[in-house]
Amino acid sequence: MKSFPHALISCSMLLVAFASGEPALGADEMRLAGGDPGIEIHAVRHQARKPNGAVPVLMLHPFGAPCADAFDLPGYSWAQDLAAAGFDVWAVDMRGFARSSKPQGGSPVGRAPDAVRDVKQVVDAIKQHTGAQQVAIIAWSWGGVVAPMFAAAHPSDVNRMVLLGAMHGFVLPLMTEPFAAPDDKRRFAPARTAYQRLDATLALAHWRMMLKGREDIASPDAIAKAEALMRRCGNARTTAGKEIVVRPMGPLADLFEIWSNRPLYDASRVSTPTLVVAGDRDVFADRALAGKLPNATDLVIPDATHWVPFETKRDVLFRATREFLSR
Repeated sequence: MKSFPHALISCSMLLVAFASGEPALGADEMRLAGGDPGIEIHAVRHQARKPNGAVPVLMLHPFGAPCADAFDLPGYSWAQDLAAAGFDVWAVDMRGFARSSKPQGGSPVGRAPDAVRDVKQVVDAIKQHTGAQQVAIIAWSWGGVVAPMFAAAHPSDVNRMVLLGAMHGFVLPLMTEPFAAPDDKRRFAPARTAYQRLDATLALAHWRMMLKGREDIASPDAIAKAEALMRRCGNARTTAGKEIVVRPMGPLADLFEIWSNRPLYDASRVSTPTLVVAGDRDVFADRALAGKLPNATDLVIPDATHWVPFETKRDVLFRATREFLSR
């Protein structure tokens, strides 16, 4: 393995097993330098047995499935699907999440501009490690806010993007009202809170709301595995008889702005070819996003929610992603 001292801090090997018991492709697990002193980013690399020659792929996770493992859920692995198709796949835990550094302070940790600085360091490390001049980015939900912000700031680094359930700017009172200050509904109330602490039983409440009991969209097996993922990514711990997951408050502060129709970036500056994907039951996604980006293609998946990678229509998403990145 090549060394890149400015970025690589430590590395080990892991092997993931699917529910079938068949071994997955081997993966490198490592820590990379982040965008600020003292910040380390946990990364996982899934290498293809038969590389297809395409640029490396970087996957950025959502707030609701908060770590790199969201792309490698046993039996539902988007990362393994891409690696099997010959792509060199990288995924990270964003700042404040899971196994990456967890800075402290009196304000929401992990805002999108901080994540953009971290992604720049990760992309530079991938380029140095692989010899590639660019990367492709797959980003889900809040990750789909960070990715176009990064592409606008560093257009020469990004070959293509796939944005799933991404947001830019629209009004969603369902998600802003619970976090609005009583004296000013335009203000994010937990503005001095670094991390959100959430009852683990509520972590997938919005997915269940979108599913409305439809087992033909997501099986009990998928839901159970996703619940275990949320606990693992959120470093679940028992407090006062309740299991609590901990996530950085920064993404919620970002989403409060976005769902108050106050975008965090200028979509007209994102020139990267982009596939914008959303399930037709996804209430979080900005349905107008593809029309705001200068070089975007829109794909709406029927009978799918914000959590498509864990649902029965994931093959539509996986196939569209492979085809788009292969062009």
